[in-house]
Amino acid sequence: MATTEERLTALETNEKNIFHRIDEIRKDVKDIHELTASVKLIAAETVSISQKVDKVDCRLQAVENKPGDDLRYYKRTVISCAITALVSGAIASVMTLILK
Repeated sequence: MATTEERLTALETNEKNIFHRIDEIRKDVKDIHELTASVKLIAAETVSISQKVDKVDCRLQAVENKPGDDLRYYKRTVISCAITALVSGAIASVMTLILK
């Protein structure tokens, strides 16, 4: 059997080990809190970047659609000019027949 002094020495050694482990756990918990704060910051930045990418995507789509819109505009203009020319020719022909 162990004497009281040996048991006390063993308990003191165990106590030192326990306090050392507690200090390590506190350090780990502090690191975890810092990591959590960093993850929250990264999440906020990711949301911000996502919003900016969405804005850029909208602007890019507008730029990509611009040539198509221009083509439609010029196509309408040419068709309008052609119709105007045909109608003007028809009116001129009718007026020529009437005035003869």
